[in-house]
Amino acid sequence: MRKVLTIGAVVLAAMAAAGCENSSSAPRQGVTLRPTIPEGGATPKFNVRVVLLRHRVRPDAPVEDIWRLLGTTNVPHEKRALWEANDLRLGDGAHLAADRLNELVTGTSDRSAHASALQVIENMDFAVAAGGEHDQMEVLWTDAAGRLNGRQFTRALAQIRAVCRGDPQEPGAVRLALVPEVLYGPEELRWVRTETGAVQRLLRASCMLSDLAAEVRLGPGRILVIGGRHTSELSPGGALFMERRGPDKWTQTIILTAERARPGEVPEGGKVPFLRPPKAPPTKGPATKPPIPAPKAPATNAPGKPGG
Repeated sequence: MRKVLTIGAVVLAAMAAAGCENSSSAPRQGVTLRPTIPEGGATPKFNVRVVLLRHRVRPDAPVEDIWRLLGTTNVPHEKRALWEANDLRLGDGAHLAADRLNELVTGTSDRSAHASALQVIENMDFAVAAGGEHDQMEVLWTDAAGRLNGRQFTRALAQIRAVCRGDPQEPGAVRLALVPEVLYGPEELRWVRTETGAVQRLLRASCMLSDLAAEVRLGPGRILVIGGRHTSELSPGGALFMERRGPDKWTQTIILTAERARPGEVPEGGKVPFLRPPKAPPTKGPATKPPIPAPKAPATNAPGKPGG
């Protein structure tokens, strides 16, 4: 009980210092930007594949740290340092990292993976869930100015809000804009904007951690890994990506791939591996030799005729 009171006091103090209220804020409205339309006249689309990897964290069943398999992303150092200060992580990998991740998923009972796929329009935002719903979530985060902010959420769901854009420097690359977000409270019927106008949808109140927004350039054949550290349960990394299940703590990791869609192409998803294997070139069958003719029987005299 004392621990709960202490955590609540810290969060309330951070809220008071930041001038933040716990009342429901205005609902988030989707922002529709003008897409870059190529010469063909079609709006660019991207195939996005998402793998949500969950693994158990407990002293008696240590698991391999998947972040050792990854390199640093092309996010600027200042933004990467801000993510690390809030216990958030970004990593970049390719086929070798994907192969090892597949081995870890299939080789231990302490991990599970769920894959899905979607096709998104350029500059249209979409969301990737970071875990399950929490009855109550308390988050303390540091903004770009070094100030401490705090919020308390009820019926909260953490996710990553993302936008795909083409890269004019390299047609095969994709730029992913990312921002952590918390949905909370009951669902309410609200008006939202779409490509064709406005429709009513059931939505929840939203809180975006806008200071942590980042843009990553994802080259062809690369995977992007998003997750958190478990140094503090109140930091964004701990609150958004960690989950208590009985005596154990589970952590969630998001693995993303994105590529420009070809006309008529349907995104593949719903299963591991994380990266689609390259198509093998068609192989020719072994050359067949003509059958060897059977040896002819020796000539014999016709019956009833004397031999010569």
